[in-house]
This record gives sequence, structure tokens and C-alpha cells, in this order.
Amino acid sequence: MVLDVGELLAAHDRTLRGPGSAPPRFGTVVERIGPLTLTHYGTHCLVDHPALDASASTAQLAAQVQQRAAARVEPVEWRVFAHDAEASRLTASLEAAGFTGGWERSVLVGEVAELDLPQPQPEWNVESVLWDEPQVQPALDLSASSRPHRVPLATWHAMGSIPYWDVDIRVLTHRGRVTAACWLETVRGTAFAAVGGLTASCPELLADLALRRFQPSAKEFLVAEADGQLRSSLTAVGFRDVTTVRSYHWTPPGEPAATPPARHSLHDAESRRIARRCEARIGFDYASGSGRYTAPLDSRRWFYGMLDRGTPEIAAAEGIIERGLRACVRPGEWVYEYRPYLNGWEFDPHRVGGPGQPPWPGSAVADDEFQFLATADARLGTFAHYAEQALVVFGDNLIEQVADDLDHLLGDRAWTFG
Repeated sequence: MVLDVGELLAAHDRTLRGPGSAPPRFGTVVERIGPLTLTHYGTHCLVDHPALDASASTAQLAAQVQQRAAARVEPVEWRVFAHDAEASRLTASLEAAGFTGGWERSVLVGEVAELDLPQPQPEWNVESVLWDEPQVQPALDLSASSRPHRVPLATWHAMGSIPYWDVDIRVLTHRGRVTAACWLETVRGTAFAAVGGLTASCPELLADLALRRFQPSAKEFLVAEADGQLRSSLTAVGFRDVTTVRSYHWTPPGEPAATPPARHSLHDAESRRIARRCEARIGFDYASGSGRYTAPLDSRRWFYGMLDRGTPEIAAAEGIIERGLRACVRPGEWVYEYRPYLNGWEFDPHRVGGPGQPPWPGSAVADDEFQFLATADARLGTFAHYAEQALVVFGDNLIEQVADDLDHLLGDRAWTFG
């Protein structure tokens, strides 16, 4: 059944603007102030909320957002939807608080089954790409030169968001040259996917949508934001204009962080170099099948096989490693969790795991895979061998930080190399 504009707008507001409409993104912190949802990326802050009612103190809410963002030195983007009953009052409060108006564009919603999307012309191709493929850099360049976008492609790249799970990056190529790009983001647990950005009026980028990749729920609706020629090209293929949205921006004093506090590994050339350093550090041979390794002289090994995963002792061991890494890792230096042939993580240990910060993403103790938790140069870190149920700590500084506590926790189940 084809929905009318009012029904599409209601579905949009109910699904995309309600509290808890999407789980927190990896590396972010979600904070709630009354009806507002603040997503802290470490580099900036986005404010979302359903339509405010007449009892909401918009001036007070604006001041509270500024206070929280200033404490984190995060620039703020606040989106105001024109159809909200309190939009004018909210706009006046934001401007009075020092927010400045930014872009304004239409919110477009399309029912996937009803969209009449064109196919690429001969010698033109549309393909989905991963972060380590050469087409990504031209896509990033096109995103930067054609903004603003709903979510810039650079934001997804900085977070290392997982292609096909978080975002589907698509490029339009002509004889091998990237001419346009779009990226689709899933809204987990809903029937919606969002066009994060479209760098040119090329709706063929949306043809043969790979929305089946956005599991577990099938996607029935696409939402996009556009103006000008891009808006016209999308409405021509069946998107419908349901409202308009305008951004308001405020920047606190200070220098914002240039990178998020944590991200998924991109599996790019640098990630592979770090992986090779970790393997070389302990002579790890994944190809052997048994995970053969030769622990270095500056290492100690503890066995945790008598402990069940999820017990307080395992949590305590993780906490010991976390505190040790935070004490040894230099400010601005990152820690990398590397698991052969599996997804990994990268994070600044000084910006995760504390009050108001994203959870500590790394794990030192392994359940069912081999894993490293180490600095980029592999001078210190841990290696967990799931089959042996052994935890190898390497690097004299880290050993000095954790040895006494691990000895106390795990008793005499330790070996020293040297």
C-alpha cells in the first residue's frame, strides 16, 4: 500500500526522531537531557529530539547543551524541523543563545518498492566498496567538495564504521574513474535506511539497492535530505518531500579533538603493518593451525584456564590490563586490538573507559580466538592464546605495572621468559 505524505512523515518522526531510535554508534557517548538526545562523537556533538511540547523550556535546553558540549570541547549541530509546532520558539532560543543558522533542505522519504530508480548507462558502473579499496579516496574527496551531507563520509571513515553493516559505500564509475558517490546508513532495528550523502544528482547510485545487507530487518523506506537539483532528481524517481530541516551550530571555546576516541579498524595498509609487527613481536604463526608462538624475553605469561568467562576474576584481569596500558601508553598514542581475519578496534586509552567516556573496547583475555592488544609499534601489549588459555604480557613497562596484581589474582600460574 502506497503511503501518503502525512503517513510518511509520521513514520519518519516515530522511527528516526524518538528517544532510543538507534543504538549508540561505536566510540560514541549518548547523553539525554529531558527530551533531547546528545550524541558525543569526541570531535563534535549532534542533538536530536522528537517534536517538543509547549511546556519545554527551549532556552534552558539550549543552555544545558552548551554547558555539556563546552565541557567536552565539541562543536554542536542542532537540527530544527519546520513542521514541529514549537519550531519557531526553539529557533528563537537557539539564536538568542548564540547558535548560528546553517543549511536548510528538504527531508525526502521514499518507499523502496515504489521508487523508479534508473540503471547506469552503458560503460557506467555502480559498485559497493570497502574502506581499503582505491575508489574510497575519490569518494571521500567528492564528499568533502559537495557538502553539507546528512552525515559526511569522512565521519564514517574516521569511526571505521563497518561497510555493509553500518554503511554501504557506493561509487559511480566511468571507464574506471569515480565520478560520484553515495553512502547508505542503516538504522538498526527499523525499516529505514538513510542516504547519508549523495555527491551528485545521480539516483542510479541507489538502483539495485543492497539493502539486504542491512540485517536483521529488511528496509522498506529510504530517507534523504536534499535541495536544488539533487532534490529534483530524487523527487523525480519517487521520493516525496515531507518537511524541511535547518541546522543550527555552536562552537565552544578551545580546540576540538581531531579524531574520535575509538573506532573499528579499517583493514587498510597501516592496520596490516601493525598486525605484522604484533605477530613478529612474539613469533606468532597463525598458519601453523595451533597458534604457535615464541614469547619474547621481556614477557610474562599467566594462565586463566581455571576461570570461566564472565567471572569477577576475568573482569578484574581485564581491569588490571586496562589500568596498566593507560599508565604506559603516551598521551595521544593509540592501542590496537588485532584478531587475525576478524574485526578489530583502535582506541585512545586515555579517552575511553572513564566517567562520561565510551566503554573500553579492547579485551585482553581471549575466549575463542587469538588476539593482541598492543601499541602501534608493538613495544608493549598483550597476546591471548585461547587454546592454551594463556595471557602473555610483553614490554617491561607494562609488566612492571601489572605483574603484582596478576600474580595476586591468578596465583602462581605464571611463566617468565629470559
